[in-house]
Amino acid sequence: MTEQGQENLSAGEFEEAGQVDDEFIPDDARPLCLKCLKPCHPLQHYCDSCDCNDAINPLTPYMPFLNIRFNYGIFITIWRKIWYDEYTSIIGRVSYLFMITIFVPVFLVVGLPSFLIVEIPQSVRKTTIITLFIIGIVLLMFFWHYRLFTGLVSGPTRITVR
Repeated sequence: MTEQGQENLSAGEFEEAGQVDDEFIPDDARPLCLKCLKPCHPLQHYCDSCDCNDAINPLTPYMPFLNIRFNYGIFITIWRKIWYDEYTSIIGRVSYLFMITIFVPVFLVVGLPSFLIVEIPQSVRKTTIITLFIIGIVLLMFFWHYRLFTGLVSGPTRITVR
């Protein structure tokens, strides 16, 4: 049936055309964990009985700091394939290890401070943010004073002719 024909259908004819109505979902329905199939609370973001990184709540991937586990749970899976999966080839293990070593510095610089800020209690959150900011400034001054940035970028070279 075309879209123009569906616009003129009534509610009863809509159901006959194969459209789904939400009235058939019972009030006590609960979402299931994709890994352990445990019924979870509808407002819960992740399963509390297993370590599944798949979101239960469909809005979790769009929530800041809650989507970190959803977006980066692949690295936990990769780590397990490197060390515990007996069917992973040597080439696969080396490529997985390469991917982890490429992305870990980004996690340490960006993810760890973000995780610490979210997980600390509200009463000391402002103090922790200020402390992290001061530590960052002190580290930048240290690097600048001892000229540790000079090796990162090569400047113009002079060629002397004798």
